[in-house]
Amino acid sequence: MTRPSRTKLAPTKLAHTKLGQSRVLSFALFCLASLSLATVSACGDRVSSHGHVINESELKQITIGTTTKADIVQLLGQPSFAGAFDTQKLYYSSQVMLQPVASVKQTQRRVIYIFTLNKNNVLEAIDLVDKDDGLTIAHIDDKTPTPGDRFGILDQVFTNIRRQ
Repeated sequence: MTRPSRTKLAPTKLAHTKLGQSRVLSFALFCLASLSLATVSACGDRVSSHGHVINESELKQITIGTTTKADIVQLLGQPSFAGAFDTQKLYYSSQVMLQPVASVKQTQRRVIYIFTLNKNNVLEAIDLVDKDDGLTIAHIDDKTPTPGDRFGILDQVFTNIRRQ
């Protein structure tokens, strides 16, 4: 019985094999670097803006004593909210929030324009309230107790049976 002879790879085939492995390794490193770069670039601060930002050119078109409520709404759009109890005030608010990575949102800028109108819906005054003028509200982490939030599995089963 004769054994089949082992054939050795020719030097050119061996070079091609190493070249192929080198290309695969280079491609894998490129993919890993691209994925790492995409992941790191996604870890930036997130900025979001809300509301209607009123610019200087819009404010120049509004004059106290002649501009009406309809003119303001046509120029700036519907207000963010209107005064309660018929106070004849229109409020246009805007704010910019910044959320750092793994942190809580922070207000960067808040502006509220208050347009006060007279009984004839003609503009009387324009007031500006910014972030520094607003109230700071302390958030409390305590939870309001609600009935039923301490039920166990058996309590829930028997309560459901009792209701039927």
